[in-house]
Amino acid sequence: MKNNVKYLVTGAAGFLGGTVCRQLIERGESVRAFVLPGDPAEKYVPEEAEIVEGDLTDMASLKKFFEVESGTETVVLHIASIVSVDAGFSSKVMEVNVDGTGNIIRLCLSHPECKKLVYCSSTGAIPEAAQGQAIREVGYFDPDEVVGCYSRSKAMASQAVLNAVHEQGLNACIVHPSGIMGPEDFAVGETTGTLIKIINGEMPAGINGSFNLCDVRDLAAGTIAAADRGEAGECYILANEQVSFKEFARMVSDEAGCKPVRTFLPIWAANWMGGMMEKQAKKKGIKPLMTRFSVYNLARNNRYDSTKAVRELGYSTRPYRETIHDEIAWLKETGKIA
Repeated sequence: MKNNVKYLVTGAAGFLGGTVCRQLIERGESVRAFVLPGDPAEKYVPEEAEIVEGDLTDMASLKKFFEVESGTETVVLHIASIVSVDAGFSSKVMEVNVDGTGNIIRLCLSHPECKKLVYCSSTGAIPEAAQGQAIREVGYFDPDEVVGCYSRSKAMASQAVLNAVHEQGLNACIVHPSGIMGPEDFAVGETTGTLIKIINGEMPAGINGSFNLCDVRDLAAGTIAAADRGEAGECYILANEQVSFKEFARMVSDEAGCKPVRTFLPIWAANWMGGMMEKQAKKKGIKPLMTRFSVYNLARNNRYDSTKAVRELGYSTRPYRETIHDEIAWLKETGKIA
């Protein structure tokens, strides 16, 4: 890319944001990272990146993040959001994911040197199709057509981006990653936690459902490709093949040489257990091990079609086994598993 372009990356201390920063720096780009004040993961942001601390809901800190020297053009990769596996309404999720994205849109529009915005949405913002049907990109997002507060917030933010494209001429496109896994998950997210439980023999039973998970390195490359080649007003699904929990667990035990998970609960039984765990956790004031919403995410149709991203962005995904192999090697290297 031409000189004097600075990439402004929100969520830079997160799993995907950090990997995006590393890949941009590897190809010689200038990167500015937006990180929450006091975020312990800040130390994992590549040292070549310039760090600006702030909050998406604090306009003063965002203004500082957007300010660049005269003659510098910017490309904004808005990856920060609060991910919630609780289906219930959360004002914090809405403030950060919806209002925070609104603030980013406003600043992109008021800064003429900002040449492009890539908004990192989620496949959760797209309505689920019937089982067996592939889920493809949509041109309009309705929060009432998706399940859970997080998905609703991503649908609302995605529509706000499209409205700014069509009504105010913003040069922006949207990527929709499915699930995320792979090495360098310093915060140990949901999938990495599941991987560790399987390896340590702490998962007595799985659930007869499916995932759609991508290697973080492929998602980062797809997000950067959207900055390079994505068309204004277009959406791109960044997903992988659907994989059953059973097959996933088998690959993990093969690669790690650990005992396999033998029992897989039918959805109805997992749903009942999720409900019981939610009630017990509420009484004790702790986070439930499993929720009915997490069971829904395994029971639902997780078949996404990334043909458009493959064709227009050159997006590609590596096989699950390769990602699992690399993630296990990284977990051992960092002492997260023996």
